[in-house]
Amino acid sequence: MGVSQHIDSTRTIAWQAGASPTALAECQKVALQQQHELLEDAQQRMAAWLRRRQVALETGIDALTRMSACKAPVEMAAIYGEWMAGSITRILADVDDAQAHTAKLAEHFHKATSTLLEAPQAAPAEPAPSAEIRQPAETEVPPAQQQLRAAA
Repeated sequence: MGVSQHIDSTRTIAWQAGASPTALAECQKVALQQQHELLEDAQQRMAAWLRRRQVALETGIDALTRMSACKAPVEMAAIYGEWMAGSITRILADVDDAQAHTAKLAEHFHKATSTLLEAPQAAPAEPAPSAEIRQPAETEVPPAQQQLRAAA
């Protein structure tokens, strides 16, 4: 906890969530660990995606070079078909990676939620009222508004 109740809002958050500060600290630990795992996973998937994009660029240039040297449309179609098959394979790999990452996100969300919900609940207690809570400042009513109120 922090220096004072006025500075540290963890008590208020714990009260609102219904969990003890210890349970919230455990949830924060789990959340940070999961964020680290998700970032590592995303970095690996992004590197794989970039490799596939590099292959797509190289095979596309190679296919165009080979197609420009073709004498018959049938040869061009065969080269294009080879390139297209590889391109679709790479796109399907992208979709598989996105699906796997989404499943991992859902798994982490489930784990974080269950950690929070299974935490022992703190006894409901109202936070102590703060002397520093500011009351709304009274503003001066403009003269025109005063005249309208007086006329009503």
